Amino acid sequence: MQANRRLELIEQECQIRTNLKQIQFTHYFSNQFMEKNTQFFSIEEFLESLGVTSQATLENLSINNWDQKVQQSTIFTSWQEMLNQAGNEYSINNSL
Repeated sequence: MQANRRLELIEQECQIRTNLKQIQFTHYFSNQFMEKNTQFFSIEEFLESLGVTSQATLENLSINNWDQKVQQSTIFTSWQEMLNQAGNEYSINNSL
């Protein structure tokens, strides 16, 4: 998948979780998930390590930066893999 398209999908995912509040981003990436799979206690710490401090910095961050940080500090090989796993675990933990 092309890098720009992947970033668009990530931004859409984030927008759904933050702006529409269907699922809070901090719940999607729970502290438990982050502690188990990354070097970070929370998704906020992870985003801070990327330099994300606003919607603008999020939008300007390249997918390569996301993937590089994920590879350096998590058990995942890409941001998309991390996002997928968080979604799977969220679904399992929150199913009826």
